[in-house]
Amino acid sequence: MLRWRLIAVGLVAAVISGCATSPSPHDISKSGPPRHRVESADVAHVSLMPSRLPPIHREVTSSKHIQPASHEEDAATSDDSLFGPDVAIDELIAFAIANNPDIQAVHMQAHAMEARVPQVRALDDPMLMTTTFLEPIQTAAGPQDVMLGISQKLPWFGKRALRGDVAFHEARATFARMAAAELAVVEQVKVAYYELYFIDRAMEVNRELETRLKEVIEIAKRKYETAAEKTGLETVLQAQVELSQIQTVFVQLEQAREKAKARLARALHTPPGVSLEITPTVVDGNVPKSAELLVAMIDQCQPKLDALRSEMDRDDAALALASKNYYPDVTLGFNWHAIGPTGLSRVATGDDAYSLLVGVNLPIYQSKLDAGLEEARFKAARTQQMYESTWAEVRADVQTLHAQAVEHDRIVKILHDEILPRSKQTLDLSIEAYRVDRITFQQLIDNYKTLLRHRLDYYRRLSQREQTLANLERAVGCAITTWPVELEEVPIPAGP
Repeated sequence: MLRWRLIAVGLVAAVISGCATSPSPHDISKSGPPRHRVESADVAHVSLMPSRLPPIHREVTSSKHIQPASHEEDAATSDDSLFGPDVAIDELIAFAIANNPDIQAVHMQAHAMEARVPQVRALDDPMLMTTTFLEPIQTAAGPQDVMLGISQKLPWFGKRALRGDVAFHEARATFARMAAAELAVVEQVKVAYYELYFIDRAMEVNRELETRLKEVIEIAKRKYETAAEKTGLETVLQAQVELSQIQTVFVQLEQAREKAKARLARALHTPPGVSLEITPTVVDGNVPKSAELLVAMIDQCQPKLDALRSEMDRDDAALALASKNYYPDVTLGFNWHAIGPTGLSRVATGDDAYSLLVGVNLPIYQSKLDAGLEEARFKAARTQQMYESTWAEVRADVQTLHAQAVEHDRIVKILHDEILPRSKQTLDLSIEAYRVDRITFQQLIDNYKTLLRHRLDYYRRLSQREQTLANLERAVGCAITTWPVELEEVPIPAGP
C-alpha cells in the first residue's frame, strides 16, 4: 500500500519538476534579444505583411543587407564621418532603416505578435492528478490505495482555430505598422536631406552675389574718389551695409544647417560624435500628373489601411469566437485505481481498476455571454469606422500634397526657364549702366535683390518639391515618381 502511494507521489513530483525546469542564464543570453542595442533580426519570414516601401527602397528593408553598428563599432568610428560627401540618398535611407530604433521597436513587436499565434492555437496543458487515501477504501476487489488520473480540456469545435485567426490578423496588422514606420523614417530622411540641399544652395548663392556686390562697392569707391566734390560716400556706405547683411544671412544659414543635420542624424540614428558632412543633390524626377491615379493606388499601397483591414479580419474572428462561447468545452480524462491484494471478500482479486472521465463546463450565465458578444460587435463597428475615416484622411492628404507638388514643379520650371535668365541679364546690364551713370545705385541694388530673391526662391521651391514628393510617397505608400534610367542633375542656373 505504501509502495503505491510513494510511486504515485514520485511520478507527479517528477512531472512537475520537469515542466518547471527553466533555461540557464547562459541559454537565455544566447537565445534572447540583447538588452541595449537590438540587432536587426532576419525578416525573410515576414510573409504576414510585405513591406510597403517604394520599390526603389524596398531592397534595403531586410537586415541581411545592412546591420546596425555595435557599441564597439560606435567607439571606433565616433570621431569620423560614416558617409562621404557625395553619399547618395538611397544609402542614407538604407542606413536609417537598418539602424532607426523606431523601426526596430515595431519590428520586434511584430515578431512578438507573430509568436503568439502558435500559443493560442495550442491546447491547454493536460492535468495529471493523484489521490492518496489516508485510510484505504475497502472494495469487494480489495482496498483502494491510490488513484492516478490524467485529463485534457478540449475547446468546442472551431474555438482554437478562431483564437489563432485573431492572433494571426493582429500580427499582420503589426507588420503593416512596421511598414508604415519604415515609410515615416524614409520621409524624415528625405525632408532633412532636401532641407540641407536648400541651405547649401542658399549659402552658395549668397557667396556668388557677395562677389558681385564687392565689385559694385569697388565701382562706388572709384566714383567717390574721382568725384570733384567728393560726393557719393553714402552710396559706398549703403553698399557696405548690404554686404554686412549678407554676413548676417551666412550666420543664420550656418545655424539652420546645424539644425537640419541634427534632424537627419536623428532619423539615421547615427552614433554620438559622428559628423554628417554631406553634399546633398537633387535628381530630376517626374511629378505624377493625375491625383486620381495616386488615390487609386492607396488601397494597394497604404500600410495604415492594410493594418486596419487586418484588424477588421481580427474583429470578425473575435466575433465568431464570442458566439462560440455559448457552447461548452469538453474535458476528457482517464483514471487508474491501485487496488491492494488483501480484500475483505473471499473472491477479492486485487486487480487494479480503470475509469474514464467526461465533463463539460456549463455556460449558463447568459448575461455575461451576451455582453461578450456585444463587445465584439462594437469593436468590429469601431474598426470599420476607423477604416473609413483613415481612408478619407489619406485621400485628402494625397490630393493636397499632389496639388502642392504640382505647384512647386511648375514654379521651378518658370523660374529656371524664364525668370532667372532675365534677372541675371538685368543685373549684368545694371552693373554696366551704373559704371557710366545711366542708373542710380538704388536701382542697381533693387536689381541685385531681385536676382537674389528669385534664385533663393528657385532652390526653395526645388527643395519643397522634393520634400512634398517624400510626403506624398509616405501618404500613398508606394513609389510615385518615374525615374529615368540615367539620372541627371537638376539644371542649376549660372551664377551672376
